[in-house]
Amino acid sequence: MKLSLLFADCEVASVDHADSGVSIRLSAAHVEQAATSQTEKPLSGFSRGVNLFLEGATLHEATALFGRVSAGRVQLAGQWKSSIPLPLLHVGPVTLELAFANQSQLTVSAHGLQCRFNGDANFAESYFC
Repeated sequence: MKLSLLFADCEVASVDHADSGVSIRLSAAHVEQAATSQTEKPLSGFSRGVNLFLEGATLHEATALFGRVSAGRVQLAGQWKSSIPLPLLHVGPVTLELAFANQSQLTVSAHGLQCRFNGDANFAESYFC
C-alpha cells in the first residue's frame, strides 16, 4: 500500500521540543492511498498514530500549535511539496511550514525529516461527499 501524507486537514495533537529536534504528533493524518491501476483514482482518508521528527530543529515558540492544519508544505532538496511519502526518511536541509485553523503558524528548519507510523500502518478511507 503506497501512502502519501497531505499536510492540509491533518490534526496535530502536540508539537514538542525533543533532545535532538522537534517532534510533531498527529492525532489524525490526512493520507492518500495511491491507485492500484491506471483506471482507479487515489483514495483519500485518514491514519492515526503518525509522527514527524525534524532532526536538529529548534522550537522557538510553542503556543497554540495544535488542532487542524489549514495549509502546510515542506521544502526537501530545494523543492516545496504539499505532500510527502509515508513513511519517509530524508537526510538534508528541510523547512516545514504549517498554518493552523486557530491562526497559529509553525515554521521549522532542520537537518532531516522522519515521518512514520507509531506502530502498525493504518488507513481508513474517507466517506466525505
